[in-house]
Amino acid sequence: MRRPVLALRVLAALGLLTSGLIACNQGPEPAPPLEVKATGPTPRRAPDGDPIRRPEATNPADAMTLHFIDIGQGDATLLEFPCGAILIDTGGEQNELFDSDKALLAHLDAFFARRTDLQRTLDLLLITHPHIDHNRSALAVLDRYRVRGVVDNGVDKPHSHDDGTEDPGATQQMAMHTWLREHPRDPPIAYLGVGVQDVPPEGLTSAVIDPIAGCTASAVDPKLTLLWGTVTEDLRTYGENPNNHSVVARVDFGASSALFTGDLELIGLSRLASRYEAHPELLDVDIYQVGHHGSKNATIHYQMEMMSPRVAVISMGPYERDIPWTARKYGHPNIIALEHLVHPHHGVRARRTPIEAWIGLKGAWKDEKKEVFERRTVDRAIYATGWDGTVTITANANGWLDITTQGR
Repeated sequence: MRRPVLALRVLAALGLLTSGLIACNQGPEPAPPLEVKATGPTPRRAPDGDPIRRPEATNPADAMTLHFIDIGQGDATLLEFPCGAILIDTGGEQNELFDSDKALLAHLDAFFARRTDLQRTLDLLLITHPHIDHNRSALAVLDRYRVRGVVDNGVDKPHSHDDGTEDPGATQQMAMHTWLREHPRDPPIAYLGVGVQDVPPEGLTSAVIDPIAGCTASAVDPKLTLLWGTVTEDLRTYGENPNNHSVVARVDFGASSALFTGDLELIGLSRLASRYEAHPELLDVDIYQVGHHGSKNATIHYQMEMMSPRVAVISMGPYERDIPWTARKYGHPNIIALEHLVHPHHGVRARRTPIEAWIGLKGAWKDEKKEVFERRTVDRAIYATGWDGTVTITANANGWLDITTQGR
């Protein structure tokens, strides 16, 4: 089901007949062909011919703000509501050039300094899956702030890479579970580990998953629904890759909605889509946090068709950090994911002020010796922390979206 687009403060447009990714022919080798029929934004206009404007009934008090925090190569997203706050993932890049732990805590400190009414409290800490670029700072967050509840995929055992080395993300999730046991609170911190078998056909919610209601600041009641988690059956065909055991979350605030798929890859996306064939509205959202940092294996056409997103945000690091375990070495964001995001029929529907960005044709993290990128102009409403710095979306209860970027 496609909801009508109310408007965007950025150059908003449906743009269903044009591609939003334009070749600049500056890369070391040609990129895959793209359908390019226009090179500039086409502002959407109302039936009377006037550009769409903010609805007069828009109430700034009735809005949620999504902070896609610039923590380098990883995910950390703060959901700010009039009556509370939720943090999805605490990951990030850590090397001699960047410290995601400091970047995340600095953002949260500044947030709580502004929102003194929240008394340094997170109503929920949601960890999508046990990879270090998603949970690196979990213990630091638990130590520094009051947390009312924790949700993850429930896995509490080591995981080894193909080369036999232990996955630090699995170790970190186990350490978080130990911390929760060894640090009793009054009231206690609620904990829930989510498996797919726990999720009913209409999605899973509870007082732990969805702890924020309306209050005197706003009567709008946010809704958080979980759609996926750890898979325990048919692992011979599904596999044990932690990415495909990501907790998938949907958040609604009035007429605005967003979807977070963690690092769910193609086999997981396929089963997710099949699971909700009877309830496709659960995957239809306005804002899509692009899966797996813009990897080629985490965004696909049928998923885009079901979501029909107006805006997409990629959480990844900048191209400039030319050292291991960075967006550059992984080739993020990848051209294959971008082609789905800008597709003329199922791509992101709104427009942004055009930006020139490095797009990965291949990474150098596996067998390849050198990554290959190409400079492209993006004019669909696709934002990335690696291009834009921290991306902030104010999603109003009436569906109006305001988007700001920190800039690099």
